[in-house]
Amino acid sequence: MSDKKNFNDDEEIRDKTQIATTKAKVEETSQPMDPCLTQLSGLGSGQVFNLKNKTLKIGRDSSCGIWVEDPHISRFHATITDLEGKTTIVDENSTNGVFVNGKKIKSHVLNNGDRLLIGTRLYFKFSYEFADYQRVQNQKYQEANCDSLTKLYNKRYFIDTLSREFSFSRRNKTPLSLLMIDIDFFKKINDSYGHLAGDYVLGRVGEMLKKGLRHENLACRYGGEEFAAILRNTPASSAEVVAERIRSSVAGLDLNYMSHPIKVTVSIGIATYEIDNYETYEELIKTADEYLYESKMNGRNKITVKKAA
Repeated sequence: MSDKKNFNDDEEIRDKTQIATTKAKVEETSQPMDPCLTQLSGLGSGQVFNLKNKTLKIGRDSSCGIWVEDPHISRFHATITDLEGKTTIVDENSTNGVFVNGKKIKSHVLNNGDRLLIGTRLYFKFSYEFADYQRVQNQKYQEANCDSLTKLYNKRYFIDTLSREFSFSRRNKTPLSLLMIDIDFFKKINDSYGHLAGDYVLGRVGEMLKKGLRHENLACRYGGEEFAAILRNTPASSAEVVAERIRSSVAGLDLNYMSHPIKVTVSIGIATYEIDNYETYEELIKTADEYLYESKMNGRNKITVKKAA
């Protein structure tokens, strides 16, 4: 009698477990799965782009919905469209072509798991994924490449980008400018108002840099209170204009932390690659740093420019 009762109890537990497991599977499969592109290579590796009911350009132009930082990609390389449950990619007469599963295409309807090559070295995977997968993947990308406080790119991403951009500029004989930017008297802010006030100032300066630069240029938090900006195809004279805009914008920020008004200025050093005047991107960084130091020594809230030799 006792054994029979135990057996029935076990059976009931197994039945409830099976029902709960089945219910969980039904709930999971009932979640919407959206078409998306996952970037597999290049500086944006790890990003996931949701495509549902969208038409997005892929290319180097700042207006592209899927903007890629690769000199081998055309400004408007391809268009991808999701309409009525069908996702199509079209080559927009690009220089280096579009390939799906190794085959060059002009227009192609994508299937789950297709592997795309945009240009010569930029790979994507097309798939249908749950929203939580896309969210987690993009969160991982942000954590790996961005500074959590300022929301700008981090130093690792900056170095990767600068090395690529420097090589591209050398091959194509185009100018490349680098701005090294440092907040003046930052230690005094921390000492006077606390480190949370310092974090607030860093966040506001980072926000201003992100909004103040064109999409194709790149700003990062280089470390501590120092920032850097890469200006593509920008000669020294134009870089100086951008730097002055940044300097004056920071000086004009209305900062107030816990009822304490805080005045902030920055010093900037500029170095520009033109006419083979640098052999490595490290030399470019070193020169921009030296001119940043000169701005500090000359009274701060200043710009010092390193022009082509």
